[in-house]
Amino acid sequence: MCGILVHARATLDSPQACDAAWERAMARLDRRGPDGRGRWQSASGLVRLGHTRLAINDLSPTGAQPMVLERRGGDLALVANGEVYNAPALRRRLEREGCRFRGTSDCEVVLHAVDRWGFDEAIDAVRGMIALAVWDDRERTLRGAVDHAGMKPLVFAGGTEGLVIASDADAVLAMLARRPDPNPMALAHVLAHGYSPAPETVWQGVSKLGPGECLEWRPGAGVRTRRWWSPPDAVREPAPGRSTLAEQAEEFGAIWGEVVADHLLSDVPVGLFLSGGLDSSAVAVALAEQSGGGAHAGRSRAIAPSRPPVHAFTLALESSDDEAPAARQTAAHFGLGWTGVPMGAGSLDEALTAYARAFDEPQGYGALLTAGAISRAARRCGKVMLAGDGGDEAFAGYTWHAEAPRLAPDSGASISRERGSSGGVGVLDAPGVAAGCVPVGSYLRRVLPRFEVWEVEALLAPLGVRYAEQEYAGWAAAHDRPDLPWPRWAQRMDLMTFCAGSILPKVDRASMDAGLEVRAPFLDRRVLEWALSLPVMPEEACGPVGGHVGGSKPILRRYLDGRVPPGVLTRPKQGFSLRIGSNAWAGFGDRLLQSRLVKDGVLGAHVRRVVDPDDPRAASRIPALCMLAAWWDARA
Repeated sequence: MCGILVHARATLDSPQACDAAWERAMARLDRRGPDGRGRWQSASGLVRLGHTRLAINDLSPTGAQPMVLERRGGDLALVANGEVYNAPALRRRLEREGCRFRGTSDCEVVLHAVDRWGFDEAIDAVRGMIALAVWDDRERTLRGAVDHAGMKPLVFAGGTEGLVIASDADAVLAMLARRPDPNPMALAHVLAHGYSPAPETVWQGVSKLGPGECLEWRPGAGVRTRRWWSPPDAVREPAPGRSTLAEQAEEFGAIWGEVVADHLLSDVPVGLFLSGGLDSSAVAVALAEQSGGGAHAGRSRAIAPSRPPVHAFTLALESSDDEAPAARQTAAHFGLGWTGVPMGAGSLDEALTAYARAFDEPQGYGALLTAGAISRAARRCGKVMLAGDGGDEAFAGYTWHAEAPRLAPDSGASISRERGSSGGVGVLDAPGVAAGCVPVGSYLRRVLPRFEVWEVEALLAPLGVRYAEQEYAGWAAAHDRPDLPWPRWAQRMDLMTFCAGSILPKVDRASMDAGLEVRAPFLDRRVLEWALSLPVMPEEACGPVGGHVGGSKPILRRYLDGRVPPGVLTRPKQGFSLRIGSNAWAGFGDRLLQSRLVKDGVLGAHVRRVVDPDDPRAASRIPALCMLAAWWDARA
């Protein structure tokens, strides 16, 4: 896990960022990689690569980047951020083909794979979370990519004369001759959805890759982007006689054990973010089994001492639904060390300040504040944490998976199939209903309930933003597959929108601000491609299906039954949000009105209606605007 920086020029006469700009950009990336810096310049003088290192695999100098493969006719150089979990298997394959390695870094494996197999085949072979850039001096070509789910970021700016690539937008801005103007449409998305979806960023002329995307730049030719991976477009045909829930759980268990084992690839200790729920408990089960407990490790109640002890961290919130006691019980069940990280209303100011520093783009979800707090606490004990992120996408665990946004009776429907309806929310009577009746706009309003289109226009009136239904939902229509059954359609949309645009940037920016790597086994390609192509089972009908293993995520529940404390299976879903009383934000409305965001004329007069204490919606809407204001003021 690291920070990367690239500056490419079309010719030696093209503008080159001064050393001071380079140093400013690298300084922005130091927190992503506090263990060292590296720099390389091509023999042609056209390209510079920079890297800040968080040393996790191959702690020796051979693990440092940039990594360069010297070749006749032109070198191949790489900078990467992330982890390649199947690096040992790829390494063995490459060694059989004659490759020789200097060290044991997973990123050196990627460098040789690109050289031996070509960029496209190498990226497709990787199982991991990664963002990388590769300069081929022989071909005079710069290529970049992010992993299938978009767990690691890649931001870029430029054109035919040159290109800047970095791990965050602030580093890109440091390399530019002038700071670009804000992007009004991206700010509108932040207000409507809580984030700005790729390729937009909040700065004009600065873009980012979305999940499963790559780019290519050649001198004089500009940047081309394309998608190299997409979630399954169809479900598999049911096995003869239709697979039972028990059989699916057994099949998942085999995949899961392999995936979690791969996620333990590390030369430093690995910890766990543990809640009181299903997903992180499933990680704990697999950790126990990987440590020698076997198939019934949960029943053995202890993690074997074959690897360094695993320590778990849990947020301890000032609310009646605090999960810390339950998580502590689960940790004890598996013999894990455990620390509760307190966070309450008194932590808000500190959390907002840390968020404004950490995030290169604004977001509107309180969960990013909790992510920062627990990451800073965990970093005091280590560099790597496993987490349960992605379990809801893989196994349809969100509350809206039990609902079907439907078209209003008088509407003509969805952005790819209809225009203009806000839709309604209804409940599916059975699984397997085609999602062709689901308008994209209705889905977004259910999943991402922020400000409506007319309010976005009113709030951003000083910027002259036109934000109609097409702007609100058109960007998400690219991921629409109306032939998929419910809930597979919703899972696909979740993965490519809410997860990629909100959850994963939250995890990356909050953890990397603390110099911490967070790994999400549920987002592994093997898990996602298996789970998102499963035939829809009767047990996935909305509501409980009976018994203590009923409810959402039936396959995961069946897998966990007997392996975890019984309360894990019956506890209501909580999520990772900031659960504090609405009065904790009292006084923030006045602070918002005094912010630079308002004084600079970004938000218009409508903001006074939003913060009106007599408006019953104010308590739920002020936090999103306060987070935007904190971010804006930190960069004013």
